[in-house]
Amino acid sequence: MSCGTGDCRQCSDAELAALALAGHALAWDEIVRRHGHRVVVSLLARGIALDVAEELTQETWLRLVQQQRAGRLRSLELPGLAVAQACWLAREAGRTRARREALAGRVLSPEVGPHERVTDPSVDPEWQTMQRERLEVVMREIDRCPARAREVFRTVYGERAPSHAEVARDLGMSVQRVRQILCEVRARVRAVLGEMEGEDERWSI
Repeated sequence: MSCGTGDCRQCSDAELAALALAGHALAWDEIVRRHGHRVVVSLLARGIALDVAEELTQETWLRLVQQQRAGRLRSLELPGLAVAQACWLAREAGRTRARREALAGRVLSPEVGPHERVTDPSVDPEWQTMQRERLEVVMREIDRCPARAREVFRTVYGERAPSHAEVARDLGMSVQRVRQILCEVRARVRAVLGEMEGEDERWSI
């Protein structure tokens, strides 16, 4: 192994995976630093709100570390395993939310009329509206990107999570061009979210 646990930024993904599987915390820190944004954006590409995507990403890394400590993590393919874990968590969260909403929709209070359904008090309609607006802004901005950029973005951040080299080969372009496109799309997404947050701050004053 060409890198030590104190210099993990110089490690390859394979070396980092080996160190992480051996329980080295610094290796896990570097894995999260290097691949965390790919997990977040893969969830954004599936239509998940930014703050939810960030929470699911944190939960993903926590689950993987827990599995390693329990001796249940036998291999660590990066970033594919993290993306797959995050997508699974997203699906589970969606199923739980759907079940809760269905249950809340079926339960009627005997004190109210048939159109006044009891809803989960933990669900904040204003928060939900804000998250839907943020998601719509992100997806509209991605849709405004050139067709080739959208194809690269959705391929890289799809559930399969191929490497940049695989995407370049499949789409007939250079790895450098793939990375350039991804940087451009991520910059556009960050910009529109930043503008939206600025608008929120101005309205709140």
